[in-house]
Amino acid sequence: MKKRTVATCTGAAALLLAAFATSPAQAQAAETAYAGCTTTGTSGAVKITNWHGPAAKVGLEFNLSDISPDDHHVRIRLVSEQYNGKRVNWPWRKNFGGSGTTENWTSSASDDAGLFEIGVQVARFEGEKLLNSCTDWA
Repeated sequence: MKKRTVATCTGAAALLLAAFATSPAQAQAAETAYAGCTTTGTSGAVKITNWHGPAAKVGLEFNLSDISPDDHHVRIRLVSEQYNGKRVNWPWRKNFGGSGTTENWTSSASDDAGLFEIGVQVARFEGEKLLNSCTDWA
């Protein structure tokens, strides 16, 4: 009898914990999030504000550094995922300043199909040819 009571109490506690873990307040995305990465020749990041759910219009603060004297330019862009899992690649922002330079941009984004995941892709280019890149999700 004692074993059954303990098992029942443990099961009830697990259900209660699961209910609290998925409460609406916790299910919402963070108001502010960050994503960033470094790859050969470049480093970049984005600060995402007002991200309280997929329907939000988010604020974006990008920074992109060229960290290699290799005569290649560097780029950064927002990447996101819609409700159906489709990845969206937003337009590139470019830094042509050369090694040791950092560019900053402020923007916003929203998507009728939702911003379920948000991240950043940072890359090094030769003309229009992507040489290497990294991606990080908030």
